[in-house]
Amino acid sequence: MDAVLLGCHGGAGTSTLAALLGTPWDLGGYTPQTRQVETFGRPLLLVTRDSAPASARTVEAVTGLSGSGAAISCLVIVADGSGPEPREATVRFRLVEDRVARIVRFPFVAGLRYADTADADKVRLPRKAERALAEIREACGEREPEASDTKGREESQ
Repeated sequence: MDAVLLGCHGGAGTSTLAALLGTPWDLGGYTPQTRQVETFGRPLLLVTRDSAPASARTVEAVTGLSGSGAAISCLVIVADGSGPEPREATVRFRLVEDRVARIVRFPFVAGLRYADTADADKVRLPRKAERALAEIREACGEREPEASDTKGREESQ
């Protein structure tokens, strides 16, 4: 996949998601000094956790980037595993939904906590996570991989 990933804050899960999607374009975390992000025609994905503080950083990042003219193809909200998304976070994510082309929620995957980032693509993902990855690819204009590719990945684990 050829997309650019940018975390709305540190620890968003950007590196792990980049490994799962197979893209080398991980820009790290957004800072208020980030004025523009050059993607060279690639789709821009913002990544955030689903906590209340992370959602506040997401509003800042989306506001800053969209204000500079960046087209945000997808906002990926990565579950932190601590239960349901806080109401404060849900409300803040709604504030930015009109400034991003798509929002995808990526579920908590316990196996990813035990793998190095470089090995994230070797972790067996639940169907819900596979569907989220397919939604992200679709948001970036990529067609879904062949069924045999997915099946082969599951069988090799």
